[in-house]
Amino acid sequence: MIRYSIFLVLFLFFVLEGTVYQIFAPDLHGFSYTLIPRWVLLVIVFVGILQGRGAAMLYAIGFGILYDVIYSPLLGVYTFGMAVMVYLVSFSIPFFQKNLGMTIFMALLAVVGLEYFVYGMYSLMGLASQPHNMFFYMRLLPTFVFNGLILVATGFFIRKWILYVVKRKQELL
Repeated sequence: MIRYSIFLVLFLFFVLEGTVYQIFAPDLHGFSYTLIPRWVLLVIVFVGILQGRGAAMLYAIGFGILYDVIYSPLLGVYTFGMAVMVYLVSFSIPFFQKNLGMTIFMALLAVVGLEYFVYGMYSLMGLASQPHNMFFYMRLLPTFVFNGLILVATGFFIRKWILYVVKRKQELL
């Protein structure tokens, strides 16, 4: 069971992201800010830093496909975007593994990178008509702050859990 726990938690976060987004949907409450939970990406970056890029890339591609099929009108955007962001920020070196603040920073950098990548691709294909300054203030900053607060509150526990799973996997081998 421990072997599949990361996948199961990522899948649970994937389902919760859609639910939480519906709760904070801007048109539902009459505010113009959009809060996009990116918890799956945050955990995948932690996996990449603590367990290695290989496992993180598999999770990023797998969950990117799910994002594309369920949430995206343009197939491949999330798959490619998540894989590239995870590859770029997942440094499995001791400095990043031992420094929780740096791990949180890298995960939030991945969120910003993914948001910009998706916005750029949608703009290029004519699916996003929002000007950059509106995107920045109405979507990127609220998403960054929302995910940052969640990650600061839970980052320590996510790190401990992933390290525990990695340790248990090594004991089973």
